Amino acid sequence: MMQEVKSQLEKKGMTRRQFLRYAGAAAALLGLSEAFIPQIAEALAQAAAGKPPVIWLQGQNCTGCSISFLNSNYPEVAEVILDKLSVRYHPNVMAASGGLATGVLDDTLAKLADQFVLVLEGPIPTKENGRYCTFGVKNGKDVTYEEWVNELAPKAAAIIANGNCASYGGIPAANASVTGTTPVSGIIPKDKPLINVGGCPSNPDWIIGTVLAYLTDKKNLLANLDSFKRPKLFFGETIHENCPRRGAFDAGLFLEDWNDVNPDFELCMFKKGCKGPVTYADCPTRRWNSKVNWCVGVNAPCHGCAEPTFYEALSPLYEPLPNVNMIGLTPAVDTIGWVAAGATAVGVGAHYLAKQLGKKPEAGEE
Repeated sequence: MMQEVKSQLEKKGMTRRQFLRYAGAAAALLGLSEAFIPQIAEALAQAAAGKPPVIWLQGQNCTGCSISFLNSNYPEVAEVILDKLSVRYHPNVMAASGGLATGVLDDTLAKLADQFVLVLEGPIPTKENGRYCTFGVKNGKDVTYEEWVNELAPKAAAIIANGNCASYGGIPAANASVTGTTPVSGIIPKDKPLINVGGCPSNPDWIIGTVLAYLTDKKNLLANLDSFKRPKLFFGETIHENCPRRGAFDAGLFLEDWNDVNPDFELCMFKKGCKGPVTYADCPTRRWNSKVNWCVGVNAPCHGCAEPTFYEALSPLYEPLPNVNMIGLTPAVDTIGWVAAGATAVGVGAHYLAKQLGKKPEAGEE
């Protein structure tokens, strides 16, 4: 197996040392020690021989998650992953169009049932028989996104909902009564493995890392999803817990006016709509654009785009959390009330609450 991979690498001008370096980068992406590099290299080697097929469909979406992924600034890791997969259908990057393109979907169903990974980007509109989103023609009739999902999902080995819209409905779900916006989980068979990768858009590392984790140890990946089926690897802690402005929050130093700039101290933006206390994602440590920066780093509040409650329950974006009342943050209130799904007391700062309420909240409550 490794000899075959070595031959393939040599044809592309890639040395074994370079391949192992890529495996090391993959280990770092997954938060693993160097001891796992041989296992990852072997998994990638097996993937090279088998070329796991991938079908990537887009529905009621803006294509932002695909663009985010394709704009990844980690070409080495992305190249390894894409080169090891057989991406048979992706509307943004495939050369074919029309019947030639959609014919690949039928061919995959006929020849690779229970072997391909189905990546879905965007929720499924179900009203008007799903006709708000169609692509392809069969027997002279447009085929809806819902029909494609219903046809492909039962025969997929696993399903990845990429982005908040596919995972939980996202922005389209804020007005779901019009199009019948339904997240992937509401359409696919309940017995199919489902992995939700949140974000609007999703961070390139999250989708690349999820694919890596699936290739290296899919049983472990599926066993380490949270209650919303997100990989704990990327969505295991709140943004608030790792925010560099956490000290300002604990000290009660909040930004009151956008013109109130302090060059010596960065004020907490909770009062300006930061949703970090109820958002589970590793943005503060992973960051974006080749780890250059992230939302709070450019003086913008976290909008909670990785959360199942985004967008409707976390809007307006630049106003304090609508269902969270805290001492000193809203008038005439002296208790903390959590109504939004997924909100936890620990997410608002255990130290602050312990000081104000006289007790420390329990961790891990969703």
